[in-house]
Amino acid sequence: MCMDINDLLDEILLQSTYEGRFTLDELLHHNAVHPPTGIGVFKAKTHTSFLVLLGGEPDGAIFVDEKGTLFGDAAVLRLTGGEEFELHLVAPQIVDALVSRCRVFEKSHLRKNGRLDIPTIGTPTRQRVGVLCLTVRDSRAPLAGAHVSIRKGKLVITSDVTDSGGRVCFRLLNGRYMCVVSDRIGERTRRIIEFHDPQVETCVDIGGTEDEST
Repeated sequence: MCMDINDLLDEILLQSTYEGRFTLDELLHHNAVHPPTGIGVFKAKTHTSFLVLLGGEPDGAIFVDEKGTLFGDAAVLRLTGGEEFELHLVAPQIVDALVSRCRVFEKSHLRKNGRLDIPTIGTPTRQRVGVLCLTVRDSRAPLAGAHVSIRKGKLVITSDVTDSGGRVCFRLLNGRYMCVVSDRIGERTRRIIEFHDPQVETCVDIGGTEDEST
Protein backbone atom coordinates (compact mmCIF):
# COMPACT_ATOMS: atom_id res chain seq x y z
CA MET A 1 0.00 0.00 0.00
CA CYS A 2 1.37 3.39 -1.01
CA MET A 3 2.17 5.84 1.78
CA ASP A 4 -0.11 8.89 1.98
CA ILE A 5 1.71 12.10 1.00
CA ASN A 6 1.07 13.64 4.43
CA ASP A 7 2.51 10.59 6.18
CA LEU A 8 5.44 10.70 3.78
CA LEU A 9 6.12 14.35 4.67
CA ASP A 10 6.00 13.57 8.39
CA GLU A 11 8.50 10.75 7.87
CA ILE A 12 10.83 12.99 5.84
CA LEU A 13 10.70 15.83 8.37
CA LEU A 14 11.49 13.50 11.27
CA GLN A 15 14.78 12.65 9.57
CA SER A 16 15.61 16.20 8.44
CA THR A 17 17.87 18.92 9.85
CA TYR A 18 16.14 22.06 11.16
CA GLU A 19 17.63 25.19 9.61
CA GLY A 20 15.52 28.01 11.02
CA ARG A 21 12.37 30.09 10.63
CA PHE A 22 11.95 32.33 7.60
CA THR A 23 9.35 34.50 5.90
CA LEU A 24 8.47 33.53 2.34
CA ASP A 25 10.72 36.29 1.03
CA GLU A 26 13.61 35.20 3.26
CA LEU A 27 13.10 31.57 2.37
CA LEU A 28 13.38 32.21 -1.35
CA HIS A 29 16.53 34.29 -0.87
CA HIS A 30 18.13 32.28 1.95
CA ASN A 31 21.84 31.61 1.56
CA ALA A 32 22.58 32.69 -2.01
CA VAL A 33 26.04 31.09 -1.80
CA HIS A 34 24.67 27.66 -0.86
CA PRO A 35 20.96 27.72 -1.73
CA PRO A 36 19.01 25.24 0.41
CA THR A 37 17.42 21.98 -0.61
CA GLY A 38 14.64 21.03 1.74
CA ILE A 39 11.07 21.68 2.87
CA GLY A 40 9.58 24.83 4.35
CA VAL A 41 6.59 24.21 6.64
CA PHE A 42 3.97 26.77 7.69
CA LYS A 43 1.27 25.60 10.10
CA ALA A 44 -1.85 27.68 10.76
CA LYS A 45 -4.98 26.77 12.73
CA THR A 46 -6.92 25.79 9.63
CA HIS A 47 -4.25 24.61 7.21
CA THR A 48 -0.62 23.68 6.57
CA SER A 49 1.53 24.80 3.65
CA PHE A 50 4.69 23.08 2.44
CA LEU A 51 7.16 24.67 0.02
CA VAL A 52 9.67 22.23 -1.46
CA LEU A 53 13.02 23.77 -2.41
CA LEU A 54 15.57 22.20 -4.72
CA GLY A 55 18.76 24.24 -4.87
CA GLY A 56 16.87 27.26 -3.58
CA GLU A 57 14.17 26.99 -6.23
CA PRO A 58 10.53 26.57 -5.11
CA ASP A 59 9.96 23.51 -7.29
CA GLY A 60 7.11 21.96 -5.31
CA ALA A 61 4.22 23.00 -3.07
CA ILE A 62 1.52 21.31 -0.99
CA PHE A 63 -1.49 22.82 0.81
CA VAL A 64 -3.47 20.76 3.32
CA ASP A 65 -6.72 21.69 5.08
CA GLU A 66 -9.90 19.93 6.23
CA LYS A 67 -11.20 19.83 2.65
CA GLY A 68 -8.23 17.90 1.32
CA THR A 69 -4.83 18.43 -0.29
CA LEU A 70 -3.75 20.70 -3.15
CA PHE A 71 -0.50 20.20 -5.05
CA GLY A 72 1.78 22.34 -7.20
CA ASP A 73 0.41 25.57 -8.68
CA ALA A 74 -2.93 25.24 -6.88
CA ALA A 75 -1.08 25.06 -3.55
CA VAL A 76 1.12 28.07 -4.36
CA LEU A 77 -1.99 30.15 -5.06
CA ARG A 78 -3.05 29.67 -1.44
CA LEU A 79 0.05 31.48 -0.16
CA THR A 80 -0.46 35.07 0.99
CA GLY A 81 3.18 36.11 1.29
CA GLY A 82 2.84 36.60 5.06
CA GLU A 83 3.69 33.04 6.09
CA GLU A 84 6.69 32.15 8.23
CA PHE A 85 8.16 28.80 7.26
CA GLU A 86 10.25 26.43 9.35
CA LEU A 87 12.95 25.23 6.97
CA HIS A 88 14.13 21.62 7.19
CA LEU A 89 17.15 20.55 5.10
CA VAL A 90 16.54 17.30 3.20
CA ALA A 91 18.69 15.17 0.90
CA PRO A 92 18.39 16.22 -2.78
CA GLN A 93 17.30 12.77 -4.00
CA ILE A 94 14.40 12.75 -1.53
CA VAL A 95 13.34 16.28 -2.46
CA ASP A 96 13.54 15.44 -6.15
CA ALA A 97 11.24 12.45 -5.65
CA LEU A 98 8.79 14.57 -3.65
CA VAL A 99 8.77 17.34 -6.28
CA SER A 100 7.62 14.81 -8.88
CA ARG A 101 4.34 14.59 -6.94
CA CYS A 102 3.77 18.30 -6.29
CA ARG A 103 5.66 20.21 -8.99
CA VAL A 104 5.16 23.97 -9.45
CA PHE A 105 5.06 24.68 -13.18
CA GLU A 106 4.18 28.38 -13.18
CA LYS A 107 6.98 30.09 -11.26
CA SER A 108 5.35 33.38 -12.24
CA HIS A 109 2.95 32.76 -9.33
CA LEU A 110 5.86 33.82 -7.11
CA ARG A 111 7.57 37.16 -7.55
CA LYS A 112 11.29 37.49 -7.00
CA ASN A 113 10.55 39.24 -3.71
CA GLY A 114 8.71 36.17 -2.46
CA ARG A 115 5.19 37.54 -2.87
CA LEU A 116 2.58 36.31 -5.28
CA ASP A 117 2.46 37.99 -8.64
CA ILE A 118 -0.96 39.66 -8.48
CA PRO A 119 -1.99 41.21 -11.81
CA THR A 120 -3.42 44.71 -11.52
CA ILE A 121 -5.31 46.94 -13.93
CA GLY A 122 -4.59 50.65 -13.63
CA THR A 123 -4.28 51.88 -10.05
CA PRO A 124 -7.10 50.21 -8.12
CA THR A 125 -8.03 51.57 -4.71
CA ARG A 126 -9.72 49.84 -1.79
CA GLN A 127 -9.46 46.49 -3.53
CA ARG A 128 -8.73 43.33 -1.59
CA VAL A 129 -6.85 40.26 -2.69
CA GLY A 130 -8.62 36.92 -2.59
CA VAL A 131 -8.57 33.37 -3.91
CA LEU A 132 -11.08 32.38 -6.60
CA CYS A 133 -11.55 28.62 -7.01
CA LEU A 134 -13.58 27.29 -9.94
CA THR A 135 -14.88 23.79 -10.59
CA VAL A 136 -15.54 23.20 -14.29
CA ARG A 137 -18.29 20.73 -15.19
CA ASP A 138 -19.71 19.48 -18.48
CA SER A 139 -23.27 18.97 -17.10
CA ARG A 140 -22.41 15.47 -15.92
CA ALA A 141 -19.03 15.42 -14.19
CA PRO A 142 -16.01 17.60 -13.34
CA LEU A 143 -13.92 18.35 -16.43
CA ALA A 144 -10.19 17.70 -16.06
CA GLY A 145 -7.62 19.28 -18.38
CA ALA A 146 -9.77 22.28 -19.34
CA HIS A 147 -7.92 25.54 -19.99
CA VAL A 148 -9.35 28.38 -17.89
CA SER A 149 -8.39 32.01 -18.43
CA ILE A 150 -9.46 35.07 -16.45
CA ARG A 151 -9.96 38.25 -18.47
CA LYS A 152 -10.54 41.92 -17.78
CA GLY A 153 -11.98 43.35 -20.95
CA LYS A 154 -9.85 41.85 -23.70
CA LEU A 155 -6.77 41.45 -21.52
CA VAL A 156 -5.94 37.98 -20.19
CA ILE A 157 -5.01 38.40 -16.51
CA THR A 158 -4.05 34.81 -15.72
CA SER A 159 -4.76 31.24 -16.83
CA ASP A 160 -4.34 27.64 -15.72
CA VAL A 161 -5.56 24.09 -16.41
CA THR A 162 -8.10 22.23 -14.26
CA ASP A 163 -6.90 19.30 -12.17
CA SER A 164 -8.37 15.77 -12.11
CA GLY A 165 -11.36 17.08 -10.12
CA GLY A 166 -12.07 19.85 -12.61
CA ARG A 167 -10.78 22.44 -10.14
CA VAL A 168 -8.53 25.45 -10.61
CA CYS A 169 -7.65 28.36 -8.30
CA PHE A 170 -6.50 31.92 -8.97
CA ARG A 171 -5.22 34.66 -6.67
CA LEU A 172 -6.76 37.94 -7.82
CA LEU A 173 -7.84 41.40 -6.81
CA ASN A 174 -11.55 41.44 -6.01
CA GLY A 175 -13.66 42.60 -8.93
CA ARG A 176 -15.65 41.57 -11.99
CA TYR A 177 -13.96 39.24 -14.47
CA MET A 178 -14.73 37.22 -17.56
CA CYS A 179 -13.92 33.52 -17.18
CA VAL A 180 -13.17 31.74 -20.47
CA VAL A 181 -13.09 27.93 -20.53
CA SER A 182 -11.70 25.89 -23.44
CA ASP A 183 -12.14 22.13 -23.38
CA ARG A 184 -9.95 19.57 -25.14
CA ILE A 185 -11.69 19.99 -28.49
CA GLY A 186 -11.38 23.76 -28.38
CA GLU A 187 -14.98 24.77 -27.65
CA ARG A 188 -15.18 27.85 -25.45
CA THR A 189 -17.59 28.94 -22.76
CA ARG A 190 -17.61 32.41 -21.21
CA ARG A 191 -18.97 33.34 -17.80
CA ILE A 192 -18.92 36.58 -15.86
CA ILE A 193 -17.54 36.11 -12.34
CA GLU A 194 -18.27 38.59 -9.54
CA PHE A 195 -15.48 38.13 -7.00
CA HIS A 196 -15.72 40.21 -3.80
CA ASP A 197 -14.86 37.91 -0.86
CA PRO A 198 -11.50 36.69 0.52
CA GLN A 199 -12.24 33.22 -0.86
CA VAL A 200 -14.85 32.17 -3.40
CA GLU A 201 -15.77 28.68 -4.57
CA THR A 202 -18.00 28.50 -7.64
CA CYS A 203 -18.89 26.17 -10.50
CA VAL A 204 -18.73 26.82 -14.24
CA ASP A 205 -20.89 24.50 -16.34
CA ILE A 206 -19.69 24.45 -19.95
CA GLY A 207 -22.97 22.82 -20.97
CA GLY A 208 -24.89 26.06 -20.37
CA THR A 209 -25.53 29.07 -22.58
CA GLU A 210 -22.56 31.23 -23.42
CA ASP A 211 -22.42 34.75 -22.03
CA GLU A 212 -20.40 37.04 -24.31
CA SER A 213 -20.89 40.27 -22.32
CA THR A 214 -17.95 41.92 -20.54
